[in-house]
Amino acid sequence: MLNSKQVFLLSEMGIPTWQLRQDIAVEHASQSVLSKDVKVDNTALLRRIESASWWVCHDSDNSQQIERLIQAMLLSIGVLLPDVCILTPSELKAIASEDISNSHQKRLLIFGELVTKQIFGASATIEQLRYEPQLSFRSKLITIVGLDLDTLLKSPENKKQAWQNLLLAKQIA
Repeated sequence: MLNSKQVFLLSEMGIPTWQLRQDIAVEHASQSVLSKDVKVDNTALLRRIESASWWVCHDSDNSQQIERLIQAMLLSIGVLLPDVCILTPSELKAIASEDISNSHQKRLLIFGELVTKQIFGASATIEQLRYEPQLSFRSKLITIVGLDLDTLLKSPENKKQAWQNLLLAKQIA
């Protein structure tokens, strides 16, 4: 655990510090369920994603702890929360069939093996795709592939890989 002086010095150098909190994760009613096809209102979804420059999709349970992690990660690279839209895997699947306007200005961060396979095919792995930006949605959307967020919470030693992905996302923004 870092002391306050260490946190201050890291902050002054622009290095974010993440801390695993032992809060009880309260699950939202709308968990991301990958095994079921949830009916998605495409019109409402397109309105919701229209103004967001950053899309985030993950295959972890939607808990407060995961939401705080996503917020902290995005804020660490200067992405403001009004510019972010968090999508469920079902919503991401629905978007794939739509013609997305201004998609060249959008960035998609995906976290987890199941979502990676959903977008890039059954043989795709995080290790293959995480080192450089990928094109998805008929080559219109720049996508950054990252580790599963549950794994990141349980294994802080993976923070370096996650930070590299975030820096990559920031560079292409």
